[in-house]
Amino acid sequence: MAHLMAQNWSDTIRFENITFLGVMHYRIEFAVLAHLLIRDLKPDCICVELPHGLRHEIASGVRGFPYHSVILYETAGKENAVLMLEGSDGVQEAVRSGLELDIPIRFIDPLTLRYPLFMDNLPDAYVVDVLGQRTFLETLKLSPGLQEEDPENSRREAYIAARLQEAAKEHENILYVGGFAHIPGILKLLTKPQAFPLMKTGISAAVLAPVHPDSLKKGFTEIPKITEVFERWRQDPGESRPENRHELIIQLMRAAADYFEAQTRQEVPEYVYLTWVKFLRKWLAFRAKVLPDLYHLVSSARSAMDEDFAYHVHEFLADYTWSNDPLDPSAVLLDEDNLLFHGHKIILHKKLRTLFPSSRKYRMKAVTSTKWKEHLKRTWDSANPDEVDICSYPPEDVEVEKWGTALIKHAAHLLQTSQVEVEPFVADFGNGPDIREMLRRHYENRIYVKTGEQGGLEFGSVVVIFDSDERSVRYPFQMTWLGEHSQESDMAFYSTPPGTDVVGPGISRMEHGGFTLSYPPLRMYDVWRDPAFDFVETRHERLLVAGIAYSEKPGIVYVAKSPPAAKWKKLAKSMGRKIIYIPLGSLNPLHVRRMRTFHMLQNKGLRNIAHEYMKKD
Repeated sequence: MAHLMAQNWSDTIRFENITFLGVMHYRIEFAVLAHLLIRDLKPDCICVELPHGLRHEIASGVRGFPYHSVILYETAGKENAVLMLEGSDGVQEAVRSGLELDIPIRFIDPLTLRYPLFMDNLPDAYVVDVLGQRTFLETLKLSPGLQEEDPENSRREAYIAARLQEAAKEHENILYVGGFAHIPGILKLLTKPQAFPLMKTGISAAVLAPVHPDSLKKGFTEIPKITEVFERWRQDPGESRPENRHELIIQLMRAAADYFEAQTRQEVPEYVYLTWVKFLRKWLAFRAKVLPDLYHLVSSARSAMDEDFAYHVHEFLADYTWSNDPLDPSAVLLDEDNLLFHGHKIILHKKLRTLFPSSRKYRMKAVTSTKWKEHLKRTWDSANPDEVDICSYPPEDVEVEKWGTALIKHAAHLLQTSQVEVEPFVADFGNGPDIREMLRRHYENRIYVKTGEQGGLEFGSVVVIFDSDERSVRYPFQMTWLGEHSQESDMAFYSTPPGTDVVGPGISRMEHGGFTLSYPPLRMYDVWRDPAFDFVETRHERLLVAGIAYSEKPGIVYVAKSPPAAKWKKLAKSMGRKIIYIPLGSLNPLHVRRMRTFHMLQNKGLRNIAHEYMKKD
């Protein structure tokens, strides 16, 4: 028999004509409780712990549930803050239900810059849900230790108590919904008449905006899959209620493992699941908790199996049916500093898999797009779209391969130089005498020897970025080319569009923005369509990640104006790879310019005559 949420939903606290509903912010147990209690109690006024100055923005955002939004506001004191609006929050559910039932709502919280990020010393939501609010508080004897001692909290509670006393004079049946940790202090203050303390309540500007889906994945305060359960139940509540958090967590762990198997075609052994459960239980016991949150589930999944498994667990749990449109220009993208991820931060990478196993070889047709053929027909003089089979110019292919080999040698030299140390000869010749150092310090009349690590690093990919072109303005064309024979690498690149600079019939001069070379050939799926790389935001970084994924050797050469971001170095390290960075400015500019320019031919038949036009070019 399933155990349901809000078994003791009627076990509430009452003072005179005020019923108290304490909540833990962004936990659906209390959203369910608020939904049920409002419909049973039928209050003539709902008072909520939300700022009065944001009442219009909050009401608009709540009407948009189950889609989530954020309020960005500035106080009269020029301080900036963020308020997340999510359906999982019990206080916001009270506003939502009040608006639906046309119940007057009072926003009685003074302006605070820390709502709801102030971490109270609260038990698990599951414990309060099982025991009931009044029973739990009586067990603790209304202990004031539920929250940290803080002068601002004391003023907040005094302000809320004064507003409640004001509302109690005008209404007969009031429901107050606010933070659970504040209930004991407010009850104590209500025994005496309260004056309004001096507090900042003014707001100079506020804007409501949808939250970008990527922001939700970084810092959703409730597990999104559990929020989905609440939203689906709310659409048709009936007599049943959602299963309690313990039951939901068990179901989600199984479902996350199934999702990993479906995505990777890799079975999750039963011992991994058992390890996951045992690790969670011991960790939660150490942290004095009963049930895990999103952080605990993801981190323990990594400990039970690996980072790839944890990545897919997070991807599954953070997926939300009612996510906002990522292409909406008004969507706000917040970073980890703006959002609370249970007080923790975790960075995960999944293993990069292409759509096809690497053991199988595929050759792709270069031209499949109708839009692309129409472009050729309009631009290339005498081009017949039905006969187009675009290809490269072999002498340029050879030059690019030679340059890639030279870059690998240069990277190996840089790596070896960075590892070599020089010291005076004492008793061991180490890796041999250093002639250059001895000539430089000949006046010392001493022998210097090389020490340090020996042995080179093998390289499997070369990534060259001439221009990052993050807005895809200068180099809008992108393509993946497979090597035509065993001596040629697979290549993915972005460049200027073909047909804009025609130097001969069916011969177009183009310019690279960046490219990736990977050897051996005939392994690379279209980098630009492969969903395995969709988590990479920019094209030049997508080429780097593709180089890491397709490299069969531990080394990757990266040539660019600036070094790769730390997260890509970490990704490479997690896959047993190492990125060697070569500054683009350190290379011969004439050679760089020559390698950047290439030609695209309409078909292979033009290879025999292309050199005549390239001479003129």
